[in-house]
Amino acid sequence: MNLNVSSDVFLCFSGAGSEWLGVYCYQTKICALKGSTAEIRCSYRYTSTVKTVENKFWFIKESNGVYVDLRTDPEYADRVTYICDDKNNTCALRITDLRESDSAEYKFRFTTNSPDGNYSGSPVALSVTGNISSEYLLM
Repeated sequence: MNLNVSSDVFLCFSGAGSEWLGVYCYQTKICALKGSTAEIRCSYRYTSTVKTVENKFWFIKESNGVYVDLRTDPEYADRVTYICDDKNNTCALRITDLRESDSAEYKFRFTTNSPDGNYSGSPVALSVTGNISSEYLLM
């Protein structure tokens, strides 16, 4: 089961005119049941001076400018998939077999060949619960 409850849309970007760098997150909050699958989607854009996007990844841990790609995190490695479309500059994070410990703020980051062309989006909060209220079952 994949529950995705959100009415929020979040846009974040920097720069001006046609020269901007940014990440668009389609949701700011997602609620899902333990054991289900969640998908967090975003799109990204960069300035025309950037020739190459070198890396795209999702993270929840960062310390002193070092970001931990969820694919390399032992708590997530076997349960995460990135679904990225380079032509349309989109990237989704899919987490399967959700655990309550997966409740966190997830961010998308991309790095480019330009020193000032690295960007992290604003967080998307995932809340995983083991119970669903009976009021939702009646809706």
